Amino acid sequence: MKPAAERILTTPSELGDIVSPYVTGNEWVALPDIFPSDASLGSINIVRMASKGLVEWVGEFEEDQDRRNEPKAPFLRPFVNAIGASGKPAETESVGDIEWTWLGHWIPVGKCRLRTKEGHECVAKIAFCAPVGERGFMVALELSELEARNGASHVQFHLGLEGNWGATVSTVFRSRLMHVTNHAYYSPWTNSLILEARGTSSVGALAFSADSQFDWAIWASKDGVDMKESPVLAVPNGSADIRFRLSSSMTLAANEHRTVAFWIAANADPDGAGTTNVHLRRVGAEAALGNTLSWLEARAHSSRVSPVEIGEADEEILARADRNLHFCRFFAHGKAIDTEELVMLTSRSYRYYVSAVFWPRDTFLWAFPAMLASDHVFAREVLTEGFRRHVRNMGTHAHYIDGVLLYPGFELDQLASYVIALGTYIEATGDASLADKAVIADGLDQFDLVLAAQRHPDVALYKTFLDPSDDPVVYPYLTYDNVLAWRALRILSEIARNQGDDYRAERSAAMAQATESSILEHCIAPGPFGQMFAWSTDLAGNYELYDDPPGSLVLLPYHGFVDADNECYANTLKFIRSDHNPYACTLGNYKGAGCAHSKHPWPMHACNMILAGVADADALHLIENAPLDGGLACETVYASTGKAATGSAFATFAGYLSLAAFTCFRQNVGQ
Repeated sequence: MKPAAERILTTPSELGDIVSPYVTGNEWVALPDIFPSDASLGSINIVRMASKGLVEWVGEFEEDQDRRNEPKAPFLRPFVNAIGASGKPAETESVGDIEWTWLGHWIPVGKCRLRTKEGHECVAKIAFCAPVGERGFMVALELSELEARNGASHVQFHLGLEGNWGATVSTVFRSRLMHVTNHAYYSPWTNSLILEARGTSSVGALAFSADSQFDWAIWASKDGVDMKESPVLAVPNGSADIRFRLSSSMTLAANEHRTVAFWIAANADPDGAGTTNVHLRRVGAEAALGNTLSWLEARAHSSRVSPVEIGEADEEILARADRNLHFCRFFAHGKAIDTEELVMLTSRSYRYYVSAVFWPRDTFLWAFPAMLASDHVFAREVLTEGFRRHVRNMGTHAHYIDGVLLYPGFELDQLASYVIALGTYIEATGDASLADKAVIADGLDQFDLVLAAQRHPDVALYKTFLDPSDDPVVYPYLTYDNVLAWRALRILSEIARNQGDDYRAERSAAMAQATESSILEHCIAPGPFGQMFAWSTDLAGNYELYDDPPGSLVLLPYHGFVDADNECYANTLKFIRSDHNPYACTLGNYKGAGCAHSKHPWPMHACNMILAGVADADALHLIENAPLDGGLACETVYASTGKAATGSAFATFAGYLSLAAFTCFRQNVGQ
């Protein structure tokens, strides 16, 4: 066998024992790091087309720092202080840890008991809600169940948000300081505190206010030393921190509960942020929360489940399915604040090691099926925008969110993903009219041209430069990738037939048949358990026995190429899960398969097994029970603990995981 050439692999760094924060957000604003210990918020971000990725307001920040650890100075931290006998605020202390729950599987709510210096106790709740459709979010602080001491019938509290704006950051793959000046000031017109990042023009702005009377203060801090308060601050980005505080007061009687909602609006400039804040206050906390819960419920997997089907043992897996579904919707997709265009991206969290970038495969093969199951109108928009913006670089490795090429390198799975997503949409909805849109038709023509350029001159197989893990191939003709090409050609044939284009229909069908025959002739090799599908071949007698969870041979039945009981497929599956595969993870509490890209067990492998209909106990156990990244999708897990080992906050994969988890639920309830 020909020796493999040395490959330059993109191996992710390991996470270690990190804290998994809570996340929430909507299409306009993302909150990627709500820390469970104190309900602090490490950062806020928006999508900005002109920046080709995320613009973040962050707390502590240094170039190239590992931001996955909990910061000492987060961007926002809530506080609750009692007004003591002296008439001045006195810090309260927590009685136990914050207990976290979810509303609608997406709105995190923390609850803890607080004690004042005088011995009064109350229950404090904090909720982070980003109302769907709105450019902003609210932080709602509720106090209740006061136990009065020393004969006091009422206790006054001082509560609000403390902020530390350390930097404005642009995130595309990596996070970098922006060349801007950070401005902070109060806008009397909109009654809001403004934080604006300004270059030659505004890069973006946040506006803070409350639904009741509030006080505010801003001051600068450098090297940990606070400087004098000022009504207006302008600080070169990264040279000093801007500290700020919003506070409100309430008087609480025994058995009484009261809430103050703090609103944070985002927009392209300070006027837009301020007026958006006014709008949010007009909507009000109750309506914003109720509308968002209704929206989430209508699109959740659980909306298609009868309450009598849900037993106590299945509630957790169904909740995992829905939480990952919402995570995918709002962190693998977003609206650009400056153009209002829908964008698709790997993740809107800096915690994913290649965030804020478009991979067609990730969007169309992993995120899209879940979006289609949840909201077919939104899925149609994803397809239309994906074709319109990205088709000119169809088949290339990775793009900026505006469609410009970021990372060259041809990948056959990336190319086929456009057509497969279109076919999946048409099959699910019966809406074949989408293929008639000019932007889609142009994309299908481009697919034909790019695919033809990769065909072997004598064999109906297509080469690729990078494998589905985005690493260089050993041999250029990958079985899995060619199965995707086969499937895409069959879809093209059906579309052409529906359009009355018999020539194209017959041509595409013939190409698909030739590819199928070539796979069966050239991509089967002897393995330890008998004839099996090879991972790749050079069509010169050399082949590779291997598997890669992001583009796995496990998925051949899922794509309709073979039945699960096919002998070659069964031997392939046995190989992948055996010690003959050097990347099989057969020891530990969470077993599965890895690959050269990352050797730890991949949850994606378990999802592949479930969706292909060949799941074993190990696959089900991982998806149903592994902690992952606080229950959300990650690239790999540690075999001993099931916690995220690489690729935290993997938003596109979250859609795929949500489908697998929901499939587990359906199997559990016998549906």
